[in-house]
Amino acid sequence: MKNLIMKYLMLAVVGLLLMPVFAQDAATEPRATKGGTVTVQFKNIPSEDVNNVNGDYPVSREDGTISMPYLSGRVSVTGLTARQVENKLRSLYLAQEIYSDPIIMANVGPKGEAAVDSRYVQVAGYVAGKKNLPYREGMTLIQALIECGDITDFGSRKIQVTRGKVTRTYDYFSARDRSIKLLPSDSIYVPRRPAFEGRPDKIGP
Repeated sequence: MKNLIMKYLMLAVVGLLLMPVFAQDAATEPRATKGGTVTVQFKNIPSEDVNNVNGDYPVSREDGTISMPYLSGRVSVTGLTARQVENKLRSLYLAQEIYSDPIIMANVGPKGEAAVDSRYVQVAGYVAGKKNLPYREGMTLIQALIECGDITDFGSRKIQVTRGKVTRTYDYFSARDRSIKLLPSDSIYVPRRPAFEGRPDKIGP
């Protein structure tokens, strides 16, 4: 209980220190533009749909919309950050009862660049707050997770880090894995915790 209280106190202090930084970053975060591209990746959906919905979607130069598979009508995205695009698409897929609990990761890029700005690290899945974090030299996996409020009780210890087209899995409770160095444009995804997955009492090697 004492360790748990200390953890939440540490997170609260980190949050207070980073609030001004996050506010500034939100203003400068890349946004979808007419003639640009939105890249979308879905998780937690039927496997047969993955290839149909994952991909790059051009933003119309006329009305700033994209056309997504299975959704009725086009989706207006101009001016939205990647996180706002994710939330909007998730709401639409839920409202139209296409998927029950989709996890959506989006990148936005002006002038056809289908990626988040190269100085950002994307964090999604079962974390307290999904974010596109501004990259800092030497940023580690655990630092990125803490800045997003850490994994939730429903988050798995098996953290997926995608770099380019390669995805590797790291153990949240391994000191070695926690300290891996991230690179700009890395994507971190925390899957849902399996029912049988335990939690060790301390961090291992």
